[in-house]
Amino acid sequence: MSRLPATLALAIAILTCAAQAAPAEAVKSKWHTPYGLYLTPQEAYRMKSAGAQRVLLIDVRTRAEVKYIGFADAADANIPVRMLRDDYAWSEKSGTYRTRENPDFVAAVERLLELKGLDRDSPIILMCQSGSRVPIAAGLLHEAGFGKVYTQYQGFEGIKAKQGPDRGKRVVNGWKNAGLPWSYELDAGKMYFNFAP
Repeated sequence: MSRLPATLALAIAILTCAAQAAPAEAVKSKWHTPYGLYLTPQEAYRMKSAGAQRVLLIDVRTRAEVKYIGFADAADANIPVRMLRDDYAWSEKSGTYRTRENPDFVAAVERLLELKGLDRDSPIILMCQSGSRVPIAAGLLHEAGFGKVYTQYQGFEGIKAKQGPDRGKRVVNGWKNAGLPWSYELDAGKMYFNFAP
């Protein structure tokens, strides 16, 4: 049996995922992106696995989140779209530390593409904690002229349960809860300092 050329296999994977991608109605409207391309964790994993080095999976969480919560084995890089502030300012509204925009986010994604031999039209999948920061990242990439950016809309951890014994815990959907490969052991080659301008 002959193997499909890599570009044909990638095209089939992208078309298959696009055909099976979640409809916009499945995604909270506040998390919609200009691309309108939404994937469940399983769809993102299949697309990344089929596309191997021709599809990028970027985790846009903070470095602290990656260190303490874990990192998807299939991810190509951690490039935070927002970072913890140096003054550790507190937000009463969200009940956590405030963050600031990463002014180098787009440049770091461009650097990753360059290192991988890809361009702005290469498929990119974005993932954050629960899906709320990905629209910010997708919006920045859209403004910069990137062609095809998918949202893994359930995030790495998923969302918090609203009731039951696990109320307030992130046990609803997400990469980890789907049983997809992840680890607390970080690969230095995938961390932000490699891509920051």
